[in-house]
Amino acid sequence: MTLKSAYEDLRQRTVERIPGNCGKLKYLAGLRSSDGGYVHWGLERVHGPAAAQEAFSKAHKTLLKTILGTGLSALREDLERSSEADAISPTSYASKLSASLNQLLPSGSPREAQLHLFSVLETLSILAARKTEDSQLA
Repeated sequence: MTLKSAYEDLRQRTVERIPGNCGKLKYLAGLRSSDGGYVHWGLERVHGPAAAQEAFSKAHKTLLKTILGTGLSALREDLERSSEADAISPTSYASKLSASLNQLLPSGSPREAQLHLFSVLETLSILAARKTEDSQLA
């Protein structure tokens, strides 16, 4: 049996199985505790608390960087895939993400990342609403 690092274990066995980067971001944000750490008993049990925290922090920062570097058309498709997995509309999904903006950001994120993510989520929300309106008119 090959042992994986906590990060590889988290990435391959959990994060990669979640549909869409928006879904992955929502998942990681949902594991954050009030002190900014992450709570996941399975990864902590296998790899230890320190390695688990480091893995979650790295995964969260990497994912945020990926999302902020992705074009809007690809993010719009990603939003649709992520919202479909949760069985809600893309507009509702984007609104829920926007409402939990502080939780979506890894600890220590610069203000610029917060503003960038906010603008991306607001734009996605507008695009999703317009697509809904267009499909209702057709």
